Amino acid sequence: MIVAVACSADDISAPAELLSALPADCGLALIFVEQRSAAGRASLLAEALMKCTTHAVMRAEDGCLVEHGRVYLVPRNVALTMARGSIHASPATSDIECLADTLFVSLAQESGDKAIGVILSGGGSDRALGIRAIRQAGGTTFAQYPGSARFPNLPISAIDTGCVDFVLRPNEIAHELSHISRHEGQSPRGSHAHIDQSTRVNTRSA
Repeated sequence: MIVAVACSADDISAPAELLSALPADCGLALIFVEQRSAAGRASLLAEALMKCTTHAVMRAEDGCLVEHGRVYLVPRNVALTMARGSIHASPATSDIECLADTLFVSLAQESGDKAIGVILSGGGSDRALGIRAIRQAGGTTFAQYPGSARFPNLPISAIDTGCVDFVLRPNEIAHELSHISRHEGQSPRGSHAHIDQSTRVNTRSA
């Protein structure tokens, strides 16, 4: 299963927390796309993630077959889409803040109800198109609990779409991703019943 993660170039603590809590044998492939990625930021994220995981961390290259147990980083100013399990990368032709939506929409079309989208700490108020696409395809959507985010605007914006299934802290998102992976034969949304009510965050109060 493939997980698309939108994160901020200015808050690498959130993706690092998520990845450090994800078991090495979770059987997932994660693709991280940074909001407002600037020169040098991609290498900073790669360095941070390599320090907190045994997963292979690599640049998402055009034509690369996505493999489970690997972490892919979308290069700056690159629009990434999925086709038949492979990455298609092309120069961005629109505002860089739309690149997460491009990836999320493509993943929804590629994976259907097995698509998973995660929105972490970040500024701005976009990502609505991608979140809605994954939800409409029957996939699973997560947003970071705003109270735990350095930049809460992005997760709040995602929550306000009404298309986020769960609002959790990054380490809690990792635990749920691991559970979904272990029950891959089930519908991802159907696997959510195991979460204790105390760990759910009411989106209206988030």
